[in-house]
Amino acid sequence: MKSISPRERLNRLVELAAETSAAARRELTNEVADLLLDWPSTYPEAMREPFEALLEKSLADIEPEGRALLAQRFAKKPGIPLPILNTLIFDASPEVRAEILARNGSAFKGAAPEDVCAESALLAVLRIADINDIPPVLSAHLHVPQPTAARIVADGSATTLAVLCRGAGLSRPTFSALAVLSSPSADVDEHYRRLAAYDDVPDNAAISLLSYWRRQVDPPSQAAEAA
Repeated sequence: MKSISPRERLNRLVELAAETSAAARRELTNEVADLLLDWPSTYPEAMREPFEALLEKSLADIEPEGRALLAQRFAKKPGIPLPILNTLIFDASPEVRAEILARNGSAFKGAAPEDVCAESALLAVLRIADINDIPPVLSAHLHVPQPTAARIVADGSATTLAVLCRGAGLSRPTFSALAVLSSPSADVDEHYRRLAAYDDVPDNAAISLLSYWRRQVDPPSQAAEAA
């Protein structure tokens, strides 16, 4: 049986990515994941990058359960690029999230964000906002994509909210206010659990992950909003 070259395989997977069915999306992500986890010895290492880019782009199109499983498979695999793990962090288990944050901490290069958010102005806006308005406010003030801000607000653990705040240099009181405002129906025990997340996120890991989120912002969209 004739072996498939990496170029032929990539072309077939790109064609599969153009299909819209859930089955096709699962087949695509599973095959690329298997390939990256068990890279054929006959494939040059230089060919990994296009397969990795294809997987990263396709992850948004599969169900959360599928992303959680991929996160579990990838977390301790040294060769999996950090951007792929960062894409999966919202659906990962607490243990896998800790692994992803540890990878971000190891990748930190010592470049903290230069911009400073006016915390008082941010809180003043949020205190008069409906919970549905919180993601766009966070997106505008902290320069992350609005879909990412929405997932941060929806994160029941508040881990990614702690990442956002610590990465942007926001104080613990500001994080606490955001944690309470974004979970108005939480009981006292849940609030305490969410507030504890701030201490569990290392600054270096938070800065690294926030930098990744900010790189996903579409510059033209930002320019349009500022106009």
